[in-house]
Amino acid sequence: MAVRRKRLWLAAGALALACLAALCVWRLTAPGETLAADPPGATLLEAAQGLDDIVINADFDPVTRTLQVNQTLALTNRTGVTQRLVVLRTYPNAFQSEDTSPAATDELYDACYPNGFSKGMLEVDSLTLQMPGGDAASPAWSYGDDAQTVLRVSLPEDWVAGASLMLRMNYTVRVPQAAYRFGENNGLWAIGNAFAIPAVFMDGEYLTDDYISIGDPFVSECRNYTVNLTAPEAYVVVGSGVPTADPVQNGQRTTHFSALAARDFSLCISRQYALSQARQGSVLVNAYATSASQARLLARLGAQALACYADRYGPYPYPVFSLCEVDFPFDGMEYPTLAMISTRKLKQGGDALEQLVAHETAHQWWCAVVGNDQYRQAWQDEALAQFSLLDYWETRYGTEARHDLQYSQVDTSMLVTVPQGVTPGSPVDYFGDLSEYSLVVYGRGAAALCALDTAMQGKLDGFLSNYYHTYAFQLATRADFETLLKTYTGEDWSPLLSDYLDTYMN
Repeated sequence: MAVRRKRLWLAAGALALACLAALCVWRLTAPGETLAADPPGATLLEAAQGLDDIVINADFDPVTRTLQVNQTLALTNRTGVTQRLVVLRTYPNAFQSEDTSPAATDELYDACYPNGFSKGMLEVDSLTLQMPGGDAASPAWSYGDDAQTVLRVSLPEDWVAGASLMLRMNYTVRVPQAAYRFGENNGLWAIGNAFAIPAVFMDGEYLTDDYISIGDPFVSECRNYTVNLTAPEAYVVVGSGVPTADPVQNGQRTTHFSALAARDFSLCISRQYALSQARQGSVLVNAYATSASQARLLARLGAQALACYADRYGPYPYPVFSLCEVDFPFDGMEYPTLAMISTRKLKQGGDALEQLVAHETAHQWWCAVVGNDQYRQAWQDEALAQFSLLDYWETRYGTEARHDLQYSQVDTSMLVTVPQGVTPGSPVDYFGDLSEYSLVVYGRGAAALCALDTAMQGKLDGFLSNYYHTYAFQLATRADFETLLKTYTGEDWSPLLSDYLDTYMN
């Protein structure tokens, strides 16, 4: 999730040259022209092989504010040990109560609930389980936390390592009236972290962290998603992955999404969306906004950022990248193949919007493809996305502009007093508020990478490309980052990183 940034004024001549260069690598569609995505490439097809499959059939009803969901999860035990539980994360249930909603803190309440508290939830109607070689049956299940975001399914027999099982669920998702990444505000529906998703098994246990208000407290692994969403024909439906739409029947349209090797599936829905598209190589950029001109701007900025990062770190592997306007008090929010961009930032426009789009696009490399523990090591995607923004700014506007942006967004973060002793390497639940989190994780985390780049004589991009290719579609730990860095350079950089990531600087 991105935060507010200072506007940076640049020379008109440099801007014109950068725009001319960008036209060489992407093409914006003409009015009325609609493009289809290319088939998935060899890299994505290879990554998708052998992954778990999740199939979601959902009916969206804006009147009742619900999605009626039938979901099938074909899961393989990849934990390396025998299990007697399957643990799922049901994040919408955190929104049932003001006590547990991440949008209902003192810091966020008024901005996220402008019309007062609105309840959201995921209510399970039925659940069936089929173990290897067995018949489908109804297992015992319960919630493992007060917020009911940890659903524990008891298995009637051992689920040995390498074996597969099938879970089928019917449930109702109720979307709150809230300006949040899960909620509807002013006719723009943001449906993020809304579907049941398997919990990650790490270091001998399932991760069951609370859905807190700071950062993006999610950890997820790549799976193959097939999603079929039916909605009233007047609504534009945007989702993770490649969309295809059926003809309208009885006032309803079903849109099909294929999201291979994706860490989650999210949706944005509105009657107000205008679409603009751009091509960046083999990638189709779809941009949705309530203004056609703003959609065109989003498509252009998204294509430019994709071009920069593909050149510096490695190709974007998915056929589609979507940017969607969402009316919430944050700047943006990243999901696999999709980024939410705030109405406020779209209206602000200029450098602030371009920097936001560049940051959120960078998350497709550092979060969507190379995953990490966003709860305990948030710097590993947020600081990397912020450093990538500097790379983008240099590509667009030159070295001097990069230095100016680094000073305003990174260097100055080292001069601000942080009273609580938190560091960029702290878990998200250590931070007192979003401003502190942003300053430390985004700013000081990026400062660590800038210092590393300086010590490596400007060669950090080469390592990041190696890191990207090595850990694509995996979850990379901090130890993975530091070990690969040592292997790549022949030097141990962990003392430098520890100085920045672990040492309190007031």
